[in-house]
Amino acid sequence: MTQTRKSPDAGRLTRIAMMAAISTVLSFYPEIPLAFFAPWLKIDFSFVPILLTGYALGFWPGVIVLLIKNAFKLLQTTSAGVGEVADILVACALLLPAVLAYRRKRTRGRALIGMVIGIVCMTAVGVMANQWILLPLYLGEALPRWSAENPAYLWAAAAPFNLLKGIVICGVTYALYKPLSRFLKNGLKG
Repeated sequence: MTQTRKSPDAGRLTRIAMMAAISTVLSFYPEIPLAFFAPWLKIDFSFVPILLTGYALGFWPGVIVLLIKNAFKLLQTTSAGVGEVADILVACALLLPAVLAYRRKRTRGRALIGMVIGIVCMTAVGVMANQWILLPLYLGEALPRWSAENPAYLWAAAAPFNLLKGIVICGVTYALYKPLSRFLKNGLKG
């Protein structure tokens, strides 16, 4: 007897596409800049639909929403794609532990534990990615001079920014998930 692979239903694909569209819109507006010496650090709410999708449908549908959003962001990038790489790295660092913790036991407490772990991972990945990947790619040869002028950037801007963004995103997601969960899981049937 052979096993057949279950294909996703149209309703599930529609919900993923809808969340990708919402995430894309939220990635453009509102953007709240936080650091005057690092104008690329902006809080937006595009991670909320990604987390909601992850909780309702799983990690990979959340990643699909993330990738679609970033594909649209690439059309108007000012960072040659470096900002989008950063976005993908920190979003996955938040999404994976949050979804895994919640998947084991679907309670609000487990969701909160997963969010806290995700925020810590997001902050750590944000700092490491900035130090070894993003700043070298974004600044290129200007990195040594910029680093000398901004020696505390990683700990005074990147870490607090990712921590604050994680807290805000998870707070909004926590408030929205319960009222939206039935629709996100089952569509109009739910």
